[in-house]
Amino acid sequence: MKAYYDFEEITSMENLQLKVSSYGAVLRYGDKVLVTDIAWKGFAAAVYEFVESPEEDGLADIECRLSLLEMTDEVFEDGGHAIAWCMEKAK
Repeated sequence: MKAYYDFEEITSMENLQLKVSSYGAVLRYGDKVLVTDIAWKGFAAAVYEFVESPEEDGLADIECRLSLLEMTDEVFEDGGHAIAWCMEKAK
């Protein structure tokens, strides 16, 4: 089943935290950010990478820009499986 969730191309951890519901998660994983949230009939997932760093900008890591690397086309049965997919893609 297709995941109907709108992951932005460019965002920040701060913006993702505001968008993701209490069922989802925004997790920093090294130089990547893993995201999952409830979608229609399951959980959607995406992996972002940092395009800025706190050292470059003087911003906190949650304010640095992120670029979408990959998002799932299908839904997962729960958030744990969605994050497992993200971790595999973030390698």
